[in-house]
Amino acid sequence: MPPSLLPTSSTHLTPTFTESAGAILFRLSTHPHQICIIHHPPSSEYLLPKGRRNISETAPQAALREVTEETGFPRRLLPVNMPTRAPPADDQQQQQMPNGARELEGICEPVAVQIRQLNEGNGNVKVIWWYVAAVNEDEPVRGNLLAREEFVPEFYGHEEVGEKLTFRGDQEVVRKAVEIVERTYGTEAA
Repeated sequence: MPPSLLPTSSTHLTPTFTESAGAILFRLSTHPHQICIIHHPPSSEYLLPKGRRNISETAPQAALREVTEETGFPRRLLPVNMPTRAPPADDQQQQQMPNGARELEGICEPVAVQIRQLNEGNGNVKVIWWYVAAVNEDEPVRGNLLAREEFVPEFYGHEEVGEKLTFRGDQEVVRKAVEIVERTYGTEAA
């Protein structure tokens, strides 16, 4: 059999992967917009809210559930203008679209996907789908539902968030999310 002309890929079969979802949670009423990160004092880590996707749950549902569980803040996916390779839902439009990235308006699609090698030495990975979300500021805060895990939600400007986040990949995700949100909504308070 001749070698494949397709790009290199890797396959991770169950149970060698964990699928997670999370969101960059913006407070749009502030200038500049603030971002919520969670502080885990026992480990001194600063993280973006995320967690494992439950069986039969979609990635967007998991992202919203995890954000609420870890921060206590009411939230919604934030429609943004961004480039995507995802085809439109309409079959007719799909056939007319060239393969490649194109700028779409008002969409709630992932802004990033991360693949983290787990430190178990067995090739296991964690796949993380990242979305952009906003605090529903007219709803009451429910409080951290996972207080037993000692997560403390904290809001910072995007530059300070970049300095505090423990994982470099999370810093990249925040930079991209900030770029997309500012391009869609500007930098002024909403």
